[in-house]
Amino acid sequence: TKQWLIMLTSYLQIRDWLENFIPQTWTRKELGLERISYLLKLLGNPQNKFKSIHIAGTSGKGSTAFYISRLLQGSSQFTVHSSQKPMKIGLHISPHLVDIRERMQINGQLPKMNRFVRLIDEIKPAVESMKDSNVGLPSYFEILVAASFLYFAKEKVDWAVVEVGLGGRLDATNLLNPELTVITNVGLDHTDVLGKTQEKIAFEKAGIIKEGIPVVTGVSGKALKVIQQVAKQKNAPLITINTQSYKKALKSEVFSNSNLPIDIFRSTPYSFASSNKIFALASVKTLGIPLNRGQIINALNLTFLGRFEKIQKGVILDGAHNIDKIRFLIDQLRNSSFILHPSSLTLVIAFKKGKDWKEMVDLLVKNLPVSKVIATKFHAVTDMGKYQAVEPKDIAKYIKSKSKVKVESQNNSHEAVFASLQPKIYNPKSTILLVTGSLYLVGEVRTMWKLPDF
Repeated sequence: TKQWLIMLTSYLQIRDWLENFIPQTWTRKELGLERISYLLKLLGNPQNKFKSIHIAGTSGKGSTAFYISRLLQGSSQFTVHSSQKPMKIGLHISPHLVDIRERMQINGQLPKMNRFVRLIDEIKPAVESMKDSNVGLPSYFEILVAASFLYFAKEKVDWAVVEVGLGGRLDATNLLNPELTVITNVGLDHTDVLGKTQEKIAFEKAGIIKEGIPVVTGVSGKALKVIQQVAKQKNAPLITINTQSYKKALKSEVFSNSNLPIDIFRSTPYSFASSNKIFALASVKTLGIPLNRGQIINALNLTFLGRFEKIQKGVILDGAHNIDKIRFLIDQLRNSSFILHPSSLTLVIAFKKGKDWKEMVDLLVKNLPVSKVIATKFHAVTDMGKYQAVEPKDIAKYIKSKSKVKVESQNNSHEAVFASLQPKIYNPKSTILLVTGSLYLVGEVRTMWKLPDF
């Protein structure tokens, strides 16, 4: 017990220290490569010591990164010939749901707590030394990117799959020299930082394209032209993926003579999960890494936590936090075998400030059989500032002005979920409870079912 308390205290001390580097308000000036370049140089440029895959996109980049890492991990039964040891696959994602260590996984495992403490203790002097430098102190996100890269280098991963935080061109992860880049799609999100048009946002995401390095993308329309132009300038081979046609090719090429049910083909071609799994498969195939049918099925049947996660019968947690993701979520709900004939759907929702939350609310209420909404807020500190949740009373007021759906507000997200699970509202045979609108909300309420392993 004493050791557990010391480890927990150490984790909380690290969390408190890191949160000192989160601004109260976040603007475009927070982006840039000077601070992360300086910090990584102080740490010996660990990002150059492992092979990597770099993934950007408005929607699905985290899920795509997750499935790429699991596919690579599934291939690890093919040993690395030089060492005869199974491959190590690193995964960097953001934000985390509950535990900071989620951002630096190896083969699906978080670093042990004492290892995490040693890692941050090693980085802390370098971070604090930057106070008197020309570039100034790094951000919370930059420190954790550096920590992930240092951890992957020290653990000698064979591959690191790295999700972009925001945009791409000026994102802290863009110091990588990857073997492959992936741009899932381009939509209108973070427009105050990345630009007001898809072309401008595409330019920012295309900033991860490197000289001569292949690019896999599902981008279309005007945004694709921007990607094509940058890829041409960088002499980077461009592989464009149409999820519908690629699905057919995969089905005949990879899964021929198989009657086994495979989740990737149960959804509509443009569903969120299906598209991300297809991008992941396309990426691994582009690298020329062999996978057999069993490895593919095992990897793609896994659930990325907080993304269309069926946490209990009749309860779905999904961190959709922009318009594109909400649309994907609606498609999944309509086409999922999990929901056959629900008579009603209860929403527990919260949103981060700066998002087009009114349009997200409209999409959910108009396109799903919503009978009740409980508007709430998250209290988690975000990478981009503190106290970032939209007030529940503002969400409830908007819903009341636009529809006749029953609505109430709760300032505590756990109390909101408890209220939605009361027998007079929730019947797992006929009612669906959907918690969505923010990954921070999902991370907060997920602890009601799954406690972190501190």
